Amino acid sequence: MTDASFKRQLLVYAQLFFGMALFGTGTPSAKIVSEAFPVFLGPFLRLTIAALALTPFLFIYRKQLPQISWQNWIKIVVIGGVGIVAFTLFLLYGMQRVNGVVGSVVMSLSPAAMATAAVVFMGDSLGWRKLLAITLAVAGVLVINVSGQSIQASGWTLVLGSVLVFSAVASQTLYSILGKQMIRELSPVVALPLIVWVAVLLFAGPGLYQATSFDFAEPSLNAWIALVVWGMGPLAIGTLIWFRGLSQVSASTASGYMSAMPASALALSYLWLGDKFYPIHLVGFVLVFSSIGLVTWAHRVKEASQQDKQRASESHNCALPC
Repeated sequence: MTDASFKRQLLVYAQLFFGMALFGTGTPSAKIVSEAFPVFLGPFLRLTIAALALTPFLFIYRKQLPQISWQNWIKIVVIGGVGIVAFTLFLLYGMQRVNGVVGSVVMSLSPAAMATAAVVFMGDSLGWRKLLAITLAVAGVLVINVSGQSIQASGWTLVLGSVLVFSAVASQTLYSILGKQMIRELSPVVALPLIVWVAVLLFAGPGLYQATSFDFAEPSLNAWIALVVWGMGPLAIGTLIWFRGLSQVSASTASGYMSAMPASALALSYLWLGDKFYPIHLVGFVLVFSSIGLVTWAHRVKEASQQDKQRASESHNCALPC
């Protein structure tokens, strides 16, 4: 592997890691926003901030808009409607029925769900390294989120809440799978603003209705900062970086990096929300970063194998001396 190729791969890994780490900023910021704004108004304002921040890309790359195929327009609408709007509603209503532990346990299935979808819908292969990485990721996320807490819900409330949260996981998985398919043909800086504007329009009705009776002077400065962070961190900036990295690796490889999201969420919660630190969290962090290292190794092994096969094929097909 040449130095240029190695540096390019490091950049891809950094994009996957920091993209998911920025997704993690959504957990503490969403908690603050949900306590300060009505259930539909908060997400509507968050999406509007992200859409306005991303709109300049539509002007810069406006010549590409007429070239978008109807298949990609369908994906844009589905990703905006399911990957953003449905995800938000499933998570909000699910977390109203279960406590943070149950939600975290279900959300910890995200890496495994992404890897499974990659195999089923995209034909990706899972070697032992990726399987072990996903196992470590799920274990690390569980340790990070469940330690020091207890499950409080029970009965049908627990079942319904868990199903709703898992539906959010499925929506998030669809977001990445369809996104990967779409960005093969369409640049993320063109696709993402359109996706977010679709979500804004879908949230506009109930969001504007709640805005008519809301006192905008009531939220604190911290709540407004959280609203901006929730819009810009995981959505505008995080998704752009994530899609950029996702376009250059298989979906199963990217799934191993999804564990960076809860790790960064917890780290920010220490600083911003004052959440209590438990020493066992260090075990969770070690498992998470081990899973990321392992899936990175698996990707590099695969890349090296493909390069060896390509060189062997070129050597076999050319005349001597070659």
